[in-house]
Amino acid sequence: MAEATADASARIARMSVFQLAWPVMVTNILQTLTTTVDVIMVGSLGAEAPAAVAAVGFGGQFIFLFFSVMISVSTGTIALVARGIGANRLEEADHVLRESLVLGAFLSIPLTLFGFVFAEPMLAAFGAEAEVVTLGGAYIRIISLVVFFQFIGFLGSAALRGAGDTVTPLWIGVLVNLVNFGINVNLIFGNAFVPRLGVPGAAIGTSISYVVGALILLAILVRGRGRLKLHLSGSWVDMDTVRRIFRIGWPAALEQILLQVAFLLWVGMVVVFGTEILAAHQIGLRIQSFAFMPGFGFAIAATALVGQNLGARDAVAAEKSGWEAMKFSVAVMSVIAIVIFLLAEPIARGFIGDPVVVTWSVTFIRIHAISIPAVGIFFAIDGALRGAGDTRFPLMTSLSGMYAVRLPLSLVFGFVLGWGIVGVWIPLVIEYYYRSVVIVNHFHRGKWKALRV
Repeated sequence: MAEATADASARIARMSVFQLAWPVMVTNILQTLTTTVDVIMVGSLGAEAPAAVAAVGFGGQFIFLFFSVMISVSTGTIALVARGIGANRLEEADHVLRESLVLGAFLSIPLTLFGFVFAEPMLAAFGAEAEVVTLGGAYIRIISLVVFFQFIGFLGSAALRGAGDTVTPLWIGVLVNLVNFGINVNLIFGNAFVPRLGVPGAAIGTSISYVVGALILLAILVRGRGRLKLHLSGSWVDMDTVRRIFRIGWPAALEQILLQVAFLLWVGMVVVFGTEILAAHQIGLRIQSFAFMPGFGFAIAATALVGQNLGARDAVAAEKSGWEAMKFSVAVMSVIAIVIFLLAEPIARGFIGDPVVVTWSVTFIRIHAISIPAVGIFFAIDGALRGAGDTRFPLMTSLSGMYAVRLPLSLVFGFVLGWGIVGVWIPLVIEYYYRSVVIVNHFHRGKWKALRV
């Protein structure tokens, strides 16, 4: 009887994970597609394609620094909204939503100024060629102007997911991509009314799509969606709630910022090998972003379910949700790894026609594919821990992986041992298997169940 009850409980956990995860997967794929469309389109600009792809991709690395801060706020948002919903404290969940948007609005101001002022100097500091610096700088400056709207869209979607609504962000993502594609086609290549703008045109199209998505999401939240509603009346700034959001989110912020710095240092090693390999690296990173999306989906599902179950004081169900999310994640990510390994060349050719860039892109994609099952493990358990408010251990795991494993080994393999760019790329695989082993062991020990947020 007990075994049958346990089986039924596991099935319920699996269904809950899947129902929350699949819309998040598709939504995240759509979010990644927004900037990937930029790369694919500028890859069709003829002779300037390698520099354009390198510029958009390298510029995108710096834009991800902005997303690092957004992730920090969204981590606290999801965890606290989920707790409020799980405990049936709907007013508390609504309040967390509003304070998250306020915090995001304030944080967007310095980020916009930073991106607008330091775009070219940042790219030049990493030794990129002059054309890449000019094009990438323009791309960063334009997108920096809409960081406020990126925050609104990101945090509003996070709150909905914490409340268990992962479908609404999905449909907004579809609309954002349609707007982005329609504008990009006209601005990048030009038409009878608009001149050919190239890389700046890609940035303008992407920026407008972010604004449209944020405004629609705000309208939905003001009207109310499910059990969550954005109330416009009353005091807008509650520092106690802001501190709670920040207390949960700052380790995630520090993790993401330091990780992005590490990614930039890693890309700095790639730049040494020239624009063509840098372009191949950026194409590989775009494929990596798509491959990671199911893992992100299961991570969000785990965060919401663990948070809701802990809010309802059911630690057993919370742990079960985490393990079921991990199983799903590994299964799906393993299939993706096999597919992109086998189809690496046609995938690369879909981005650019330059044969040298294609060859190196295939190499990077296949090396990276080996790491994807481990990424699935890490993301799911990382999400489960965040749902419990345990953000510090994932921080230390990620940072030790990047700074103690990937960067030192890339330096040794790539330059000391003379393996070249392949030696720079191989440690990515080693790092993710290290991360997965460490974080699974921590989750299994169960100390996260007793945390208070």
